[in-house]
Formats: sequence, C-alpha cells, structure tokens
Amino acid sequence: MSEGFDPERFFQLARKVGHGRALGLEYHSKGDNWVELALPWREELVSLPETGVMASSAIVSLIDTCSGTAVWQRLGGFRHIATMDLRLDYLRPSVQGETVIARCECYKLTRRVAFVRGVAHGGDPDRPIAHSAATFMIRDD
Repeated sequence: MSEGFDPERFFQLARKVGHGRALGLEYHSKGDNWVELALPWREELVSLPETGVMASSAIVSLIDTCSGTAVWQRLGGFRHIATMDLRLDYLRPSVQGETVIARCECYKLTRRVAFVRGVAHGGDPDRPIAHSAATFMIRDD
C-alpha cells in the first residue's frame, strides 16, 4: 500500500531546508496509514522562558506536518495536498526538556478529501498534550 512513499527518507530531505530545518522535526515511526514525528525541546521553541513550555505554534506545525505525512503514507506516494481544516484540543502544556511526539493516522480517504486524527504527547500516549482532527484536500495532478 505505501511502497511509493518513505517518510524516513522524506525527513532526511526535509530537515535540510526551510520549515523542517527550523523546527528540527524528526522521523519516529510509521504504519500503513499513520506516521509518528518528534519535535525535540529546544530553548528557541519556548514561548515563555520562565516556564520552559514549548510554544503552541511549534506543536501546531508538528501536528500539521505529521498529519500531511500520514496522508502521503496512506496514499502510497506524493500528491499535492492542502490543509483544509485543523483543530487542536490542548489538554496540558509541554514540560521543559520534553520531546513532543505526534502520531497521526489517515483513517479515511475519498477521491478529494483525506481525514486525519492525531495525538501529541511527551513520550507517554496516556498523558497527551493535544488531540487533533484535520482534513486535507487532495488534488488530481
């Protein structure tokens, strides 16, 4: 199902330029319709220095990137996609020094829309930082 797309190879390239390089996203794991990416804690990603809590925008970027990568994994290759909707429910702040891991699953595909759900946590999926729900438009190119 997903022989045409290798998320680990994708992230070797993505870490060298632009957004992926700036955030320092790392490949973590994959399945047929899901991908895990990690965002290691770094001081420059902290929103309030006195708390050490990672900025919510960095976590949004992690989940959006992980969600889109899960769509490509499910499709089995690159297609032009665009985030149509992304909702995050924050349940707790990240902890100083904590690597945030996102696991996103593309659970439904139609001809033009992909549906993705995800969770971000600090290493313990039973203690989530945020849950997400997203939809992506799939272009016919």
